[in-house]
Amino acid sequence: MARRVLRSPDRKVAEFVLASVNLTLLEKEIITRSEIDGTPLEAICNSMRHWNNPKTVCSYANCVKIKRKGMIKIAKFLECTDGL
Repeated sequence: MARRVLRSPDRKVAEFVLASVNLTLLEKEIITRSEIDGTPLEAICNSMRHWNNPKTVCSYANCVKIKRKGMIKIAKFLECTDGL
């Protein structure tokens, strides 16, 4: 459900959801770039290698974990709001 809402043709819906959910900066950045902009996670990992803290961002596995946590938060938010 979270993926469907973020890929909605109406960009304002995705922006509203991202603003309403308590996401960390990394979660928001990774979800925005991967789900809304369509950038592959590998490319995000390579571009964020020296962004802020290289130990937490540079591996593909960490990007997947960060994205999963954020998507779970979005899904829980959507459950509470009955899917917008």
